[in-house]
Amino acid sequence: MTPFVPFVRTPVVCLAVLLLLLPLGCPPSDGQGSDDDDVVVPPDTDSCTDDTDCEFRSGLEICGDAGLCVEGDRNNAMEEAQLLEDGDVTELYIAPAGDVDWFRFNGTQGDLIYIAASADDPDNLDCLVTYYDGDGREIGYADDFERVSGVAPDARLYSGVPATGTSYFTVQDKRGWANDPSNPPTGGSGHQYQVFFGALGGSAGAVHASEPNDSAADATPWEVSEYATNYNLGGGLAPAGDVDWLAIDVLQGEVLRLYGFPGSGSQGTPRVTAYLEDASTPIRSYEGLAWDLEHRAWIPVLETGTYYLEIQDLSGGGGFDHWYFLHAAKNDLAEGLPVEVEPNNSVAEAQALGLDPGTTAVESVSLWGRIGMPGDRDHYAVVAEEGDGISVIFARTEHGETTGVQVQLVNPAAIEAECNTIAGDDDDSAGDDDDSAAEEPPACCAALSCGSPLASPLVWDGSEDPVISNQALSAGIWNLVVSDTDSSVGHGGRFYEMRVQQASP
Repeated sequence: MTPFVPFVRTPVVCLAVLLLLLPLGCPPSDGQGSDDDDVVVPPDTDSCTDDTDCEFRSGLEICGDAGLCVEGDRNNAMEEAQLLEDGDVTELYIAPAGDVDWFRFNGTQGDLIYIAASADDPDNLDCLVTYYDGDGREIGYADDFERVSGVAPDARLYSGVPATGTSYFTVQDKRGWANDPSNPPTGGSGHQYQVFFGALGGSAGAVHASEPNDSAADATPWEVSEYATNYNLGGGLAPAGDVDWLAIDVLQGEVLRLYGFPGSGSQGTPRVTAYLEDASTPIRSYEGLAWDLEHRAWIPVLETGTYYLEIQDLSGGGGFDHWYFLHAAKNDLAEGLPVEVEPNNSVAEAQALGLDPGTTAVESVSLWGRIGMPGDRDHYAVVAEEGDGISVIFARTEHGETTGVQVQLVNPAAIEAECNTIAGDDDDSAGDDDDSAAEEPPACCAALSCGSPLASPLVWDGSEDPVISNQALSAGIWNLVVSDTDSSVGHGGRFYEMRVQQASP
């Protein structure tokens, strides 16, 4: 018979029993039920009573209505929208296929916002952001951001807050929005994305064009200084008729490029007018700036200083639902061209091109020029040896250059001989004819055609063909005179790109 051994309450045994009796986890402090953010070990089966029973550490499973773990998340409607504040970043998944994730933020009328959604694998997920007001009405949207090759082609939305309160936005796969049966949406672990929410003037990084900036004197400075760098800016046009001015410092030989953000939801169409340094000579006006080449501004800089931008609503409207967003970049100064240097409006002021084909057989130079005022004539000088050939080609840049340009070949020595001879010998002798009637100068003087093989200006037809093609020259100094076919026009935007080629015989 086995002797009875009394049960001894040792501290170790008590602790083991106590641990077995403890429930998994602790009750929530507010007594409102389990916290979905608590990561717990999932059960061995797919059955569940709440989301914490599922393997949601991947962000892909929730407890479905049938009590089974299913792919999905908990921000699928406005009522479930996840709150974001300025500077917040969160990572989620589009799962299952066709999933739409909702977010919300609290804003004040007149705020400007930035939302960026970036897929980890853009081949699997093409993020689409849609922005709504507090009543669920769509304000704006953003799809591909293709301006910068180094940035994933996902959604970048700039927009504004038309009314104080809670606003919403969604992130989804564009294929789910397009609803194309031939290209259905997918979802799952390969569809992770990151979403960022920020406010201009806060963490968004873009410049906020704040009032007062209603004149060039009060212009908001916009630093666009580094090459291969992207600069963004936003502003509001309120009240109706509001005008905003921006100031950008530029260097001679740069190219200033401007783009817009379509789909921002503004109720107006901003018109952007660029001005030269005097803030009164217009370069060009641009309406509906976007990313494509046909709707961007491409401005060659012909002088170092400050260029100005004037922004206003195309129809003169305005309000807290009228905003604009601009993207700026510059071409590297080293990639630019030499520029016309004023004054060069006469033979005496002609700008030397410095061509010398004697050692290379052919030499050429390209430059930017501008018909800066009505009747402007730009003179360029070349020094020729007997038999040298001269060619002039204008470039078709597709960026707003003047297409009414023409060029004339001028012989300064012949004009001097034909047109600047004073009647009379002025020697007070008996034969002095100072009082005789002066003869009219030859017609070639006014036409600048004296001694030139080309009797009149040759008009560019807009093609890549030379306007002047290997025209033989006699030895001496010649001028190429560029002007507009319409002598009544001329302003900051009448620029041209010209290549001059000189070949030895």
